[in-house]
Amino acid sequence: MPQLEDIYPDVLRDHYEQPRNCSVLDEPTAVGTASNPLCGDELSVYLKAEDEAVKRVTFQGHLCAVATASASMMSEAVKERTFDEVAAMRESFTAMMRGREDTSMGELDALRSVRRYRVRVKCALLPWEALLEACNAA
Repeated sequence: MPQLEDIYPDVLRDHYEQPRNCSVLDEPTAVGTASNPLCGDELSVYLKAEDEAVKRVTFQGHLCAVATASASMMSEAVKERTFDEVAAMRESFTAMMRGREDTSMGELDALRSVRRYRVRVKCALLPWEALLEACNAA
């Protein structure tokens, strides 16, 4: 039987317990939304963009621990990245979460632990779906 720390490594628990950038952004350039009706997760991602680059990302919603941690880590990982870099990160993260790629993604690697629970993979990917929508709308 897996231990709690096997499922939720320290960095993941830290981002869940003290999420970064969890707020509504004043005057966002774009907003993206996503939901998972199976578990009830819903979120909005607020994006401030300038010159085809992410300047700031915040999020808010009703999220489980995995989705909250993923949104928090994502919001920090994409700062100062171009939209093309964000799209590439999203593709790599999706591949990592689906077990197709083992390239290191820094702090986001903590989410690998949820891969063995297929239903939780959707929770980890949800913030990235909302971010993609926001980037496409910016």
